[in-house]
Amino acid sequence: MALHHGRELVFTLSGSNFVPRNPDQGLLEKKGNGWEYLSADNERLVFDNDGRLLRQTTTALGTRYLAYTANGINVDDEAGNRLTFSEDGKHQPTSLRTPDGQVTYSYDSRRLTAVTRSNGEGSLTRRYHYEDSRNGSLLTGITDERGVRYASWHYDNQGRAISSEHATGAEKISLSHHGGYSTRVTNEYGKQAIYYFQVVNGSRRIVAIEGEPSPNCPSSNSTFTYDDQGLLTSKRDNNGNLTTYQYNARGLETTRTEAAGTAQARTITTDWHPTLFLPVQVSEPGRITRYQYDAEGRKTGETVTTR
Repeated sequence: MALHHGRELVFTLSGSNFVPRNPDQGLLEKKGNGWEYLSADNERLVFDNDGRLLRQTTTALGTRYLAYTANGINVDDEAGNRLTFSEDGKHQPTSLRTPDGQVTYSYDSRRLTAVTRSNGEGSLTRRYHYEDSRNGSLLTGITDERGVRYASWHYDNQGRAISSEHATGAEKISLSHHGGYSTRVTNEYGKQAIYYFQVVNGSRRIVAIEGEPSPNCPSSNSTFTYDDQGLLTSKRDNNGNLTTYQYNARGLETTRTEAAGTAQARTITTDWHPTLFLPVQVSEPGRITRYQYDAEGRKTGETVTTR
């Protein structure tokens, strides 16, 4: 299953249930003539049997409904607002019409090359560049609506990013990859940090960070451990403080102990909603917080009890 931000989720059929490779992937169910997915962030997606999205519900924005027509896709929210997408034969969006104007998308051989926003006062275009001769699908730069190239990326022979920078080299970050299990990152100030990785349950996890702490890497000189499912079980920070974690069968954190193994140890326990990915009670030293929700997962109440 591929989500809108590019993350791919893998589910395995076990009996009549679809089991996620990693617990934080959410839940997938076959329902009638379609599918329903609930993410760990409580985003609910409903698909038809062909995998077309029909409905999206989030606690913050409510529900959006999608209808497929010969002219495109209509997206309506609960307030009656409408967006209309048009697609080409490859199901790439070519235009988006809103009450405030139109957005047009341009491509060449499946690559997005330009996005133009138009309204009654004119139009502005942002352009995307693919200049790597070894792999034409890699995004190498973006030119903004003023005609200024404000972002650039470079890659190695394996298609891995080795540098990122803004206009005139601002905020440049360089990466050096070593065997797939460690990466050295140099920030714009010349400070370096090395990230060490380990494959756990099919996904790469950071197991250690070595280097000088900096604003873009405050966790330098930290170590991490995971269980067989890839869930974080312990973290030791650059001051030597140890935090440990425990989870329920759904992969949700139930116990966190900060400063573990010391006289200052502090334990936080969390009870979860039986079907939603939402906490119903959080117990900390000195207080208990309870939460109430409606059927859509929107918070309706919160009470705090001191102890």
